[in-house]
Amino acid sequence: MTVHPQLRNPNAVLISRTPVGEPVTWTDFHRAAVQVLTAMRIGLEGEHVVLKPNLSSGEAFADPDTGITTHPGFVQGMLEYLRAHGMDAGRSCILEDPRNSDDDEPRHWKGTGFPEVAQATGVGLRTPTTTTCVGKTVPRPHAFAALNVSRLAVSPDTILFNVPKLRTHPLNITTLCLKNLMGTVNAPDRHFCGQAWQEFPPEVRDDRRPRREWVDESLHERWQAGLARRLVDLAQVVPSPVNVVEGVVGREGTGFRRGLNRTMGLAVAGTNPVAVDSVASYLMGFDPAGLLYLRLAAQAGLGSNDLGALTVFEVRDGVVVPCTDLAALRADPPFRVIREIRGEEEWIPPEA
Repeated sequence: MTVHPQLRNPNAVLISRTPVGEPVTWTDFHRAAVQVLTAMRIGLEGEHVVLKPNLSSGEAFADPDTGITTHPGFVQGMLEYLRAHGMDAGRSCILEDPRNSDDDEPRHWKGTGFPEVAQATGVGLRTPTTTTCVGKTVPRPHAFAALNVSRLAVSPDTILFNVPKLRTHPLNITTLCLKNLMGTVNAPDRHFCGQAWQEFPPEVRDDRRPRREWVDESLHERWQAGLARRLVDLAQVVPSPVNVVEGVVGREGTGFRRGLNRTMGLAVAGTNPVAVDSVASYLMGFDPAGLLYLRLAAQAGLGSNDLGALTVFEVRDGVVVPCTDLAALRADPPFRVIREIRGEEEWIPPEA
């Protein structure tokens, strides 16, 4: 794979802005994807492409325009660009679990928009299952000695394109490149949030009161840490050499049903998921130095969450140039996150 010389540095992050209408259309998403990959100068030489969107529970939402999942129009734009630049569609696939359940039952993908993308681009739709995953030893374990992950995502001739949605998350605060890799894990093993909760003693984890009544900042941070350790382990065994955050439309609140969409017209890309997550989190209004999962990832040597150590570029008239005013691109107001903890000011989205 080839990439723009200035973006080969793992500390380099590219911001691509695309004018979009209201409502945002499939064409807007498609154009944004083509623009960012064109600027990155991505070129392939017959490698096997695995494109990993965030489609968690997509079958349940069954609407590409919820703002909750990576938009299929963006994915189609990426795949059509890649097909024109060396991708063999017959050896490539979209990898995700659109149901997010613990079983190996076939996923139907109906209503997600991705069957239409697969038909248009010639790629397959694949879901990690017990029989399609392989065990990988974690080199420097924080929570797992080994992880069962999709063979497709880690095969030697694979280029994994990690394509998350720009969203908030009640536990992780932002859910971007690192957390999106959870969809490469074997279905029965991937529920990291629940696993982290089970680390608490019974008197905590078995409390049936609404969490907003009793979970405080300290407990929430301990729970975050359990998730973060697992994300750090996963990133060690599933490399993602191309990371592109779809932020054409972002999502705040819980990131799921309780929330609002934010039209941003953004794509944030780079070769290192920690660096990309740090810049994307900053653009959402968060301090990447204060996000626990990014701090632990940086401490583990997976990348930098220090904006001062990163080199940020933007696309201007089709050319990659240094970004001279990152703050001007930041969301105003910042994205809001619903954490459901005691003492947090309750925000009820108008559509809730």
